[in-house]
Amino acid sequence: MKTSTRQPVIKWSGSKRAVAHILCRLWPQAGAGARYFEPFVGGGAMLPVRPVADGVAGDTIKELVGLWIEIRNRADKVLNHYSRLWHQRESEGHQVFYRVRERFNREKNPLDLFFLSRTCVNGLIRFNARGEFNNSLHHTRPGIHPDRLSEIVYCWSRMLSGIEFLAVDYRATLDSVGAGDLVFLDPPYAGTRGRYHPESFDFEAFYRELERLNSVGARWMLTLDGRAGARIYEKEVPPSLYQTSVSISTGNSPFTRLMNVSLDGVVETVYFNFKPPAEALRAAYSKKQASRRQTSRRRR
Repeated sequence: MKTSTRQPVIKWSGSKRAVAHILCRLWPQAGAGARYFEPFVGGGAMLPVRPVADGVAGDTIKELVGLWIEIRNRADKVLNHYSRLWHQRESEGHQVFYRVRERFNREKNPLDLFFLSRTCVNGLIRFNARGEFNNSLHHTRPGIHPDRLSEIVYCWSRMLSGIEFLAVDYRATLDSVGAGDLVFLDPPYAGTRGRYHPESFDFEAFYRELERLNSVGARWMLTLDGRAGARIYEKEVPPSLYQTSVSISTGNSPFTRLMNVSLDGVVETVYFNFKPPAEALRAAYSKKQASRRQTSRRRR
């Protein structure tokens, strides 16, 4: 992973950035002509470590997908828009942020979403029940300086070449998956439902899609959060759908940090419909054990 793509270009709750380097080693060897699919792209943490260049990434949030397309195709435009608003907020004050937020909620301009995401509290893209962006300005931090952001945006823009972005349901993103293709699945969690665009997620339909992917010969990796602190969000993935699984720590919950109520570590289960390389699987298990020891020390 290049240095500038280690930094997120779009921040997103539930990001796999902390474990992307571990997860990428768990993929099987990709055959000639294999493509990569990611139907819940969010902040795209896995895109820089995808095992093949060509692929399809999707999400149901149209303005998020629109922003990915702008970053891929028009990095200069993204940076110029951000720089203008960033300097305007520096000179005119916090009301600039709230004017942009009001405009975004009215017009849904992806470039405004980018500015909001880089200057709001903890960089969390968050929507209310009406689908409006509702996070506040981070008053003690000005947001990343445009000069520092420039290298990150341009590096991600180059890295995204070969990725097609779709603003559709996950099943539509996966419609053209075939034998040997690699699919990374990071669906909405029970613990974050309602914090973004309000929608329910039908896990039974999702399991039927996993069965279809198995039938066409695709290789998939699925992450589901098992717990965050004392809160448990377990889903019973039918054992007939996968071959193996491992639990790993993926960092701390940004929402409990945002609300200043606790610092909850998130542990997720990763499911595979294939056998990952044994050495990589042991490394992932070792990370889980190290996380347990750190948690134990903090509790003493």
